[in-house]
Amino acid sequence: MTLTFRKAAPADLPRLHEIRIAAFTPIHEGFREQIGEEMFQLQYHDWNQKQGAHLDEICADSSHQTYVALQGDAIVGFVDFSIDQTRKCGELGLNAVDPRCQGRGIGTAMYEFALEKLKQAGAEMATVGTGGDAAHLPARHAYGKVGFSQTIPVVYYFKRLI
Repeated sequence: MTLTFRKAAPADLPRLHEIRIAAFTPIHEGFREQIGEEMFQLQYHDWNQKQGAHLDEICADSSHQTYVALQGDAIVGFVDFSIDQTRKCGELGLNAVDPRCQGRGIGTAMYEFALEKLKQAGAEMATVGTGGDAAHLPARHAYGKVGFSQTIPVVYYFKRLI
């Protein structure tokens, strides 16, 4: 598998949204199963719109770098990253691989690419956030493959008040 990377262009956004929706819908369906329909509707009913707006924002924000992963001419994934120059800390942000292409090392290659770019920009460390649920296991595995090892577990609790 030969992957190339280039900066995302405005014309790429429809494809990036297609990948984002395909990759994150199963994750949100897992949330629905875990917390139930009522709490899901209260907390996540607009996840697609919010996450879509976030992708649009980071692609337009000069403090973020968003790159697409290409197999030939086909976009198969994307990765966003930014750097806090004061702390010399890079952060991998929103990223996804087309589910039809997962399991082929694309995520690992994207993260290696992004980490090298962060290093070249002066970052001395990098962070990434992901879920601890079963749906995020492939992401945790890919992050581990590129050397992320220290974690701070986070648990979100839900309680209906009415």
